[in-house]
Amino acid sequence: MSKTFCWISLVAAMGAFAVSCNNNNSSSTGAQAGRGSVTGIVTDATSSSPLAGVTVSAQPLGSGATSVTTSATGSYSFTFTIDSTSSVQLAFHLSGYRDTSIVALLQSNQPATVVNVALARRSQITGGGGSGIAQTIAFLGATPTAIAVKGVGGSETTTLTWEVRDSLGLPVDISHAIQLTFTIANGPGGGEFLSPSVVTTNSNGQAIMTLSSGVRAGVVQVVATGTVASGTVSTSPVRVVINGGFPDQTHFTVAAHFYNLPILGTMGVHSPITVLVGDRWSNPVAPGTAIYFSSTAGVIQPTVFTNADGQGSADLISGNPSPLGSHAAPVNGLRPSGDGYHYIAAKTVGQGGSTVLDSILVLWSGASIISGFAPTTFNIPNAGSQTFTFTVADVLGHPLSAGTTIAVIAAIPPPPDPTATQNQVIVTFGLNGSLVLNDVLVPGPGTTQFSCRLSDGNTVLVDSAGTRTTLTVFVNGANGQATFTIDGLVH
Repeated sequence: MSKTFCWISLVAAMGAFAVSCNNNNSSSTGAQAGRGSVTGIVTDATSSSPLAGVTVSAQPLGSGATSVTTSATGSYSFTFTIDSTSSVQLAFHLSGYRDTSIVALLQSNQPATVVNVALARRSQITGGGGSGIAQTIAFLGATPTAIAVKGVGGSETTTLTWEVRDSLGLPVDISHAIQLTFTIANGPGGGEFLSPSVVTTNSNGQAIMTLSSGVRAGVVQVVATGTVASGTVSTSPVRVVINGGFPDQTHFTVAAHFYNLPILGTMGVHSPITVLVGDRWSNPVAPGTAIYFSSTAGVIQPTVFTNADGQGSADLISGNPSPLGSHAAPVNGLRPSGDGYHYIAAKTVGQGGSTVLDSILVLWSGASIISGFAPTTFNIPNAGSQTFTFTVADVLGHPLSAGTTIAVIAAIPPPPDPTATQNQVIVTFGLNGSLVLNDVLVPGPGTTQFSCRLSDGNTVLVDSAGTRTTLTVFVNGANGQATFTIDGLVH
């Protein structure tokens, strides 16, 4: 048997009450389709004895009030016809005890909501005297605390409860009731509204109103204003979250942090894949929207749930099958494809059960290889130069991953006589002899094909015999290291 239990208590100078809420899957509180129930026991707060004859009034949202009297065991119950979820205001009255009013949440086809109430005697503190005049306004809470945009099947209305208190912090009684005016200080501007906008406090000093969502998600700020003994006062803005609607294909995005992944031939390397999901009004979808991932290579975490920004992330994990042969992206000539490339897809359910999906192409690159260096030697005349070409790629000829550094360095041995004039060489490649690769998928000039130039750096010196010089390419990055060296003469 599963059980959910909550305890709410309020103690004031003129009395106290306590409320316990318990959803219990028992036969006595069984679920009924299209029906919502609330039941409980009323007791004395001091002795914990059941109270018979307590008048309990229940007023569901948008309906009239109905009343019952507690039995000899202090029990009461109500059942209402509702669609899915609704709220009901419960008021408890018994002569000699402090009146109590609370709001409970009803759910269709769920066990009855159990609300047990402990009433405090008026004589406990003040001998039954009334409250003072109104001084402050307090916000007691919203039920539920978050709602959905209009038309997506979620709860579109929340009940907000406010309490006006005197200088001692006690709720004002009916003889000191005041009017509260409610306004939206800020919101997404999608048609959200308050109802009613003006409420007079009840015998418990409380004012209850509702906020209904519009078609835009965001945070709504509600302010309560009233005229009290010290003048007109307003509460700090109370925030209620309106969550987004169904995922929309136009606002569905899948992306990788990097598309060139240095994971070919590895196992267990994680690469994050991110999704951004919005509804048709460009709002982030409701937090907790499920997104399902699949991949034609490796392993990917199957399901993620969006956060408040409509984002979620799953990890692609390297391993079998590698993106080769039938597991590679089919060759179509329109975009990179074939061995090393593969697709990752993400999908979810949109309005009316429609499928919302997108996919991205990623590349698994392997170990660094330097190849095709030409020419493989050189004999550069005085004041002359030589251009060289070479390829830096993986075994499949694909670009290496982002952040890979390629450097070209020329070196000459030190002369036998340190005081003798020495020939010099100059390398022209990238920025100061090196470059860093970006996140690229396609081989070609600047991604896998490169060139450099070696020049005589001392034109005044006529070095007829030539200076032995080495020219080396260094590659370093996530795909590993590689070097390639040739030598020749510079005059």
